[in-house]
Amino acid sequence: MNFSLSKAQFFLLLFIIQTGVVYIAFQTPLILGSQTIAWLVFIVASVTHYGLLLFFERNYQYFYLNAFFRWIYQIYWLLLTAILIAYMGYVLASWVLPQTPEWIVVVIIVGLSLYANISRPETVINISVMLLPIIFLFVIFLMLAIPDLTWSNLFPIEWNNKQIIAGMLHSSYAYFGIELYLIYRPFLQKDLQVKGKPLFIYQMVIFSFYFISIIFTQMFFALEEIKLIPEPIMYILKSQEVTFVKRLDIFFVYIWLSWSIVTVMIFGLSFRLLYLKKKRKHPIGSMVVYHILLAILPLFVMEFRSIEWIKNSLHYLFLVFTFLLPIVIICWNKWRGKGVS
Repeated sequence: MNFSLSKAQFFLLLFIIQTGVVYIAFQTPLILGSQTIAWLVFIVASVTHYGLLLFFERNYQYFYLNAFFRWIYQIYWLLLTAILIAYMGYVLASWVLPQTPEWIVVVIIVGLSLYANISRPETVINISVMLLPIIFLFVIFLMLAIPDLTWSNLFPIEWNNKQIIAGMLHSSYAYFGIELYLIYRPFLQKDLQVKGKPLFIYQMVIFSFYFISIIFTQMFFALEEIKLIPEPIMYILKSQEVTFVKRLDIFFVYIWLSWSIVTVMIFGLSFRLLYLKKKRKHPIGSMVVYHILLAILPLFVMEFRSIEWIKNSLHYLFLVFTFLLPIVIICWNKWRGKGVS
Protein backbone atom coordinates (compact mmCIF):
# COMPACT_ATOMS: atom_id res chain seq x y z
CA MET A 1 0.00 0.00 0.00
CA ASN A 2 1.53 3.27 -1.12
CA PHE A 3 0.84 6.60 0.55
CA SER A 4 2.86 9.22 2.36
CA LEU A 5 2.28 11.34 5.43
CA SER A 6 3.28 14.89 6.17
CA LYS A 7 4.64 15.64 9.63
CA ALA A 8 1.32 17.18 10.71
CA GLN A 9 -0.69 14.18 9.44
CA PHE A 10 1.63 11.74 11.18
CA PHE A 11 1.37 13.41 14.58
CA LEU A 12 -2.37 13.95 14.20
CA LEU A 13 -2.95 10.24 13.52
CA LEU A 14 -0.90 9.40 16.58
CA PHE A 15 -2.73 11.96 18.72
CA ILE A 16 -6.18 10.65 17.79
CA ILE A 17 -5.15 7.04 18.40
CA GLN A 18 -3.72 7.90 21.81
CA THR A 19 -6.67 9.99 22.96
CA GLY A 20 -9.69 8.55 21.16
CA VAL A 21 -12.25 6.61 23.23
CA VAL A 22 -10.27 6.60 26.52
CA TYR A 23 -10.09 10.37 27.09
CA ILE A 24 -13.38 10.71 28.94
CA ALA A 25 -12.82 7.78 31.32
CA PHE A 26 -9.19 6.97 32.08
CA GLN A 27 -9.00 9.56 34.89
CA THR A 28 -11.15 7.47 37.26
CA PRO A 29 -8.97 4.32 37.50
CA LEU A 30 -5.81 6.47 37.61
CA ILE A 31 -7.05 8.59 40.53
CA LEU A 32 -8.51 5.63 42.41
CA GLY A 33 -5.21 3.79 42.07
CA SER A 34 -2.88 6.62 43.09
CA GLN A 35 -5.21 8.87 45.16
CA THR A 36 -4.09 12.48 45.66
CA ILE A 37 -0.73 11.96 43.93
CA ALA A 38 -2.36 10.95 40.62
CA TRP A 39 -1.24 14.17 38.93
CA LEU A 40 2.37 13.66 40.02
CA VAL A 41 2.39 10.01 38.98
CA PHE A 42 1.07 11.02 35.58
CA ILE A 43 3.99 13.42 35.14
CA VAL A 44 6.40 10.54 35.82
CA ALA A 45 4.47 8.30 33.40
CA SER A 46 4.66 11.02 30.74
CA VAL A 47 8.44 11.21 31.05
CA THR A 48 8.52 7.44 30.53
CA HIS A 49 6.26 7.81 27.49
CA TYR A 50 8.57 10.46 26.01
CA GLY A 51 11.56 8.19 26.56
CA LEU A 52 9.75 5.42 24.69
CA LEU A 53 8.96 7.79 21.81
CA LEU A 54 12.65 8.70 21.57
CA PHE A 55 13.57 5.01 21.57
CA PHE A 56 11.03 4.28 18.82
CA GLU A 57 12.26 7.19 16.70
CA ARG A 58 15.86 6.03 16.98
CA ASN A 59 15.03 2.39 16.16
CA TYR A 60 11.78 2.33 14.15
CA GLN A 61 13.56 0.80 11.13
CA TYR A 62 14.16 -2.35 13.20
CA PHE A 63 10.48 -2.91 13.89
CA TYR A 64 10.26 -5.68 11.31
CA LEU A 65 7.28 -7.97 11.79
CA ASN A 66 7.42 -11.48 10.39
CA ALA A 67 4.20 -13.34 9.52
CA PHE A 68 3.73 -14.58 13.09
CA PHE A 69 4.00 -11.16 14.73
CA ARG A 70 1.87 -9.56 12.00
CA TRP A 71 -0.95 -11.94 12.91
CA ILE A 72 -0.38 -11.37 16.63
CA TYR A 73 -0.85 -7.61 16.19
CA GLN A 74 -3.77 -8.01 13.79
CA ILE A 75 -5.62 -10.20 16.30
CA TYR A 76 -4.75 -7.79 19.13
CA TRP A 77 -6.06 -4.78 17.18
CA LEU A 78 -9.21 -6.68 16.21
CA LEU A 79 -10.01 -7.57 19.83
CA LEU A 80 -9.01 -4.13 21.13
CA THR A 81 -11.16 -2.36 18.54
CA ALA A 82 -14.11 -4.62 19.41
CA ILE A 83 -13.69 -3.64 23.07
CA LEU A 84 -13.54 0.05 22.15
CA ILE A 85 -16.72 -0.25 20.09
CA ALA A 86 -18.44 -2.04 22.99
CA TYR A 87 -17.46 0.81 25.31
CA MET A 88 -18.67 3.40 22.79
CA GLY A 89 -22.04 1.64 22.60
CA TYR A 90 -22.21 1.44 26.39
CA VAL A 91 -21.52 5.18 26.81
CA LEU A 92 -24.08 6.12 24.17
CA ALA A 93 -26.68 3.92 25.83
CA SER A 94 -25.91 5.52 29.21
CA TRP A 95 -25.94 9.15 28.08
CA VAL A 96 -28.00 9.77 24.95
CA LEU A 97 -29.54 6.64 23.37
CA PRO A 98 -30.96 4.48 26.19
CA GLN A 99 -33.83 3.15 24.04
CA THR A 100 -31.76 2.33 20.93
CA PRO A 101 -30.84 -1.35 20.46
CA GLU A 102 -27.11 -1.86 20.99
CA TRP A 103 -26.62 -3.69 17.69
CA ILE A 104 -27.83 -0.66 15.72
CA VAL A 105 -25.13 1.56 17.27
CA VAL A 106 -22.48 -1.09 16.58
CA VAL A 107 -23.55 -1.54 12.96
CA ILE A 108 -23.43 2.22 12.32
CA ILE A 109 -19.93 2.55 13.79
CA VAL A 110 -18.62 -0.51 11.93
CA GLY A 111 -20.30 0.57 8.69
CA LEU A 112 -18.54 3.95 8.77
CA SER A 113 -15.21 2.24 9.44
CA LEU A 114 -15.79 -0.20 6.58
CA TYR A 115 -16.55 2.63 4.15
CA ALA A 116 -13.35 4.45 5.13
CA ASN A 117 -11.18 1.33 4.93
CA ILE A 118 -12.26 0.13 1.51
CA SER A 119 -11.45 3.59 0.18
CA ARG A 120 -8.01 5.07 -0.27
CA PRO A 121 -5.86 5.37 2.90
CA GLU A 122 -6.03 9.14 2.50
CA THR A 123 -9.73 8.99 3.40
CA VAL A 124 -8.99 8.06 7.01
CA ILE A 125 -6.11 10.54 7.17
CA ASN A 126 -8.19 13.45 5.86
CA ILE A 127 -11.08 12.72 8.24
CA SER A 128 -8.57 12.91 11.10
CA VAL A 129 -7.45 16.37 9.98
CA MET A 130 -11.05 17.64 9.98
CA LEU A 131 -11.53 16.55 13.60
CA LEU A 132 -8.70 18.58 15.10
CA PRO A 133 -10.55 21.87 15.78
CA ILE A 134 -13.47 20.25 17.63
CA ILE A 135 -11.30 17.99 19.80
CA PHE A 136 -9.76 20.91 21.64
CA LEU A 137 -13.22 22.26 22.47
CA PHE A 138 -13.09 19.80 25.38
CA VAL A 139 -10.27 21.76 27.00
CA ILE A 140 -11.85 25.14 26.24
CA PHE A 141 -15.19 24.24 27.85
CA LEU A 142 -13.56 22.51 30.81
CA MET A 143 -12.25 25.95 31.72
CA LEU A 144 -15.83 26.93 32.60
CA ALA A 145 -15.48 24.71 35.66
CA ILE A 146 -12.58 26.69 37.17
CA PRO A 147 -14.77 28.52 39.75
CA ASP A 148 -15.95 25.13 41.06
CA LEU A 149 -12.48 23.64 41.57
CA THR A 150 -11.01 22.88 44.99
CA TRP A 151 -7.21 23.12 44.87
CA SER A 152 -6.75 21.37 48.19
CA ASN A 153 -7.91 18.10 46.58
CA LEU A 154 -4.45 17.79 45.03
CA PHE A 155 -2.90 17.40 48.48
CA PRO A 156 -1.47 15.96 50.68
CA ILE A 157 1.43 14.52 48.72
CA GLU A 158 2.30 11.21 50.36
CA TRP A 159 4.50 8.87 48.35
CA ASN A 160 3.30 5.31 48.56
CA ASN A 161 4.90 2.57 46.45
CA LYS A 162 1.64 0.73 45.94
CA GLN A 163 -0.11 3.89 44.75
CA ILE A 164 2.77 4.83 42.45
CA ILE A 165 2.77 1.40 40.79
CA ALA A 166 -1.03 1.43 40.40
CA GLY A 167 -0.90 4.95 38.98
CA MET A 168 1.84 4.07 36.51
CA LEU A 169 -0.14 1.04 35.32
CA HIS A 170 -3.35 2.99 34.82
CA SER A 171 -1.49 5.87 33.15
CA SER A 172 -0.89 3.48 30.24
CA TYR A 173 -4.51 4.12 29.20
CA ALA A 174 -3.49 7.64 28.24
CA TYR A 175 -0.79 6.38 25.89
CA PHE A 176 -2.24 3.20 24.47
CA GLY A 177 -1.63 2.69 20.76
CA ILE A 178 1.87 4.15 20.86
CA GLU A 179 3.07 1.05 18.97
CA LEU A 180 1.39 2.57 15.90
CA TYR A 181 4.21 5.11 15.87
CA LEU A 182 6.33 2.24 14.54
CA ILE A 183 3.72 1.25 11.94
CA TYR A 184 3.24 4.72 10.42
CA ARG A 185 6.75 6.15 10.84
CA PRO A 186 8.07 4.52 7.60
CA PHE A 187 5.28 6.26 5.66
CA LEU A 188 6.50 9.72 6.65
CA GLN A 189 7.86 11.67 3.69
CA LYS A 190 11.54 10.86 3.36
CA ASP A 191 12.85 14.42 3.68
CA LEU A 192 11.00 15.05 6.96
CA GLN A 193 12.44 14.57 10.43
CA VAL A 194 10.50 14.25 13.67
CA LYS A 195 13.28 13.84 16.20
CA GLY A 196 14.18 16.77 18.39
CA LYS A 197 11.80 19.72 18.58
CA PRO A 198 8.77 18.23 16.69
CA LEU A 199 8.70 15.13 18.89
CA PHE A 200 9.08 17.20 22.06
CA ILE A 201 6.24 19.53 21.00
CA TYR A 202 3.99 16.54 20.34
CA GLN A 203 4.79 15.12 23.76
CA MET A 204 3.98 18.42 25.45
CA VAL A 205 0.68 18.78 23.56
CA ILE A 206 -0.60 15.32 24.46
CA PHE A 207 0.71 15.64 28.03
CA SER A 208 -1.05 18.98 28.53
CA PHE A 209 -4.27 17.66 27.00
CA TYR A 210 -4.39 14.77 29.46
CA PHE A 211 -2.88 16.56 32.46
CA ILE A 212 -5.57 19.26 32.45
CA SER A 213 -8.27 16.58 32.49
CA ILE A 214 -6.62 14.84 35.47
CA ILE A 215 -6.17 17.88 37.70
CA PHE A 216 -9.66 19.18 36.84
CA THR A 217 -11.14 15.81 37.79
CA GLN A 218 -9.20 15.73 41.05
CA MET A 219 -10.15 19.28 41.95
CA PHE A 220 -13.80 18.97 40.92
CA PHE A 221 -14.60 15.71 42.76
CA ALA A 222 -13.70 14.36 46.16
CA LEU A 223 -12.04 10.94 46.18
CA GLU A 224 -15.20 9.28 47.47
CA GLU A 225 -17.21 10.81 44.63
CA ILE A 226 -14.81 9.63 41.94
CA LYS A 227 -15.54 6.01 42.85
CA LEU A 228 -19.08 6.55 41.57
CA ILE A 229 -18.20 8.44 38.37
CA PRO A 230 -17.05 6.36 35.37
CA GLU A 231 -16.81 9.26 32.87
CA PRO A 232 -15.71 12.27 34.96
CA ILE A 233 -15.12 14.65 32.04
CA MET A 234 -18.74 14.28 30.94
CA TYR A 235 -20.00 14.92 34.46
CA ILE A 236 -17.93 18.09 34.71
CA LEU A 237 -19.32 19.32 31.38
CA LYS A 238 -22.85 18.36 32.43
CA SER A 239 -22.59 20.68 35.43
CA GLN A 240 -21.76 23.71 33.28
CA GLU A 241 -24.47 26.05 32.01
CA VAL A 242 -24.25 27.81 28.66
CA THR A 243 -26.87 29.62 26.63
CA PHE A 244 -26.45 27.98 23.23
CA VAL A 245 -27.10 24.37 24.27
CA LYS A 246 -29.24 22.90 27.05
CA ARG A 247 -27.06 19.85 27.81
CA LEU A 248 -23.38 20.54 27.20
CA ASP A 249 -22.46 16.95 28.05
CA ILE A 250 -24.64 15.53 25.25
CA PHE A 251 -23.10 17.98 22.79
CA PHE A 252 -19.67 16.66 23.74
CA VAL A 253 -20.76 13.00 23.72
CA TYR A 254 -21.37 13.38 19.98
CA ILE A 255 -18.01 15.08 19.49
CA TRP A 256 -16.36 12.26 21.46
CA LEU A 257 -18.27 9.73 19.34
CA SER A 258 -16.94 11.23 16.08
CA TRP A 259 -13.43 11.28 17.50
CA SER A 260 -13.75 7.66 18.66
CA ILE A 261 -15.12 6.44 15.32
CA VAL A 262 -12.03 7.87 13.62
CA THR A 263 -9.92 5.96 16.16
CA VAL A 264 -11.70 2.77 15.07
CA MET A 265 -10.99 3.70 11.44
CA ILE A 266 -7.28 4.16 12.13
CA PHE A 267 -7.05 0.77 13.83
CA GLY A 268 -8.76 -0.67 10.75
CA LEU A 269 -6.23 1.05 8.50
CA SER A 270 -3.41 -0.35 10.64
CA PHE A 271 -4.87 -3.86 10.30
CA ARG A 272 -5.10 -3.28 6.54
CA LEU A 273 -1.46 -2.15 6.31
CA LEU A 274 -0.16 -5.31 7.96
CA TYR A 275 -2.58 -7.65 6.18
CA LEU A 276 -1.70 -6.26 2.74
CA LYS A 277 2.06 -6.48 3.28
CA LYS A 278 1.60 -9.79 1.49
CA LYS A 279 -0.28 -9.62 -1.80
CA ARG A 280 -3.87 -10.80 -1.35
CA LYS A 281 -6.36 -11.95 -3.97
CA HIS A 282 -9.42 -10.36 -2.34
CA PRO A 283 -8.31 -7.43 -0.16
CA ILE A 284 -11.75 -5.80 -0.04
CA GLY A 285 -13.40 -9.09 0.91
CA SER A 286 -10.88 -9.50 3.73
CA MET A 287 -11.73 -6.05 5.10
CA VAL A 288 -15.43 -6.92 4.94
CA VAL A 289 -14.79 -10.08 7.01
CA TYR A 290 -12.73 -8.01 9.49
CA HIS A 291 -15.62 -5.59 9.94
CA ILE A 292 -18.20 -8.37 10.26
CA LEU A 293 -16.16 -9.67 13.20
CA LEU A 294 -16.06 -6.13 14.59
CA ALA A 295 -19.86 -6.02 14.42
CA ILE A 296 -20.29 -9.34 16.24
CA LEU A 297 -17.63 -9.35 18.98
CA PRO A 298 -18.69 -6.17 20.87
CA LEU A 299 -22.17 -7.58 21.51
CA PHE A 300 -20.70 -10.19 23.89
CA VAL A 301 -19.24 -7.62 26.31
CA MET A 302 -21.57 -4.63 26.04
CA GLU A 303 -22.91 -4.63 29.59
CA PHE A 304 -21.84 -2.92 32.81
CA ARG A 305 -19.99 -5.73 34.58
CA SER A 306 -18.02 -6.74 31.51
CA ILE A 307 -17.10 -3.15 30.69
CA GLU A 308 -15.92 -2.47 34.26
CA TRP A 309 -13.87 -5.68 34.38
CA ILE A 310 -12.22 -4.83 31.06
CA LYS A 311 -11.47 -1.25 32.17
CA ASN A 312 -9.73 -2.61 35.27
CA SER A 313 -7.70 -5.19 33.34
CA LEU A 314 -6.92 -3.79 29.91
CA HIS A 315 -3.77 -1.95 30.97
CA TYR A 316 -1.94 -5.28 31.29
CA LEU A 317 -2.51 -5.92 27.58
CA PHE A 318 -1.28 -2.40 26.80
CA LEU A 319 1.95 -3.04 28.69
CA VAL A 320 2.61 -6.17 26.62
CA PHE A 321 1.67 -4.96 23.13
CA THR A 322 2.47 -1.26 23.47
CA PHE A 323 5.67 -1.37 25.52
CA LEU A 324 7.21 -4.80 26.05
CA LEU A 325 6.69 -6.56 22.70
CA PRO A 326 7.83 -3.65 20.47
CA ILE A 327 11.02 -3.27 22.53
CA VAL A 328 11.73 -7.01 22.33
CA ILE A 329 11.11 -7.09 18.56
CA ILE A 330 13.32 -4.05 17.96
CA CYS A 331 16.18 -5.40 20.10
CA TRP A 332 15.98 -8.84 18.48
CA ASN A 333 15.96 -7.46 14.93
CA LYS A 334 18.73 -5.01 15.74
CA TRP A 335 20.87 -7.88 17.03
CA ARG A 336 20.12 -9.85 13.85
CA GLY A 337 20.62 -6.84 11.61
CA LYS A 338 17.09 -7.19 10.20
CA GLY A 339 15.25 -3.99 9.38
CA VAL A 340 12.22 -2.65 7.51
CA SER A 341 12.93 -2.34 3.81
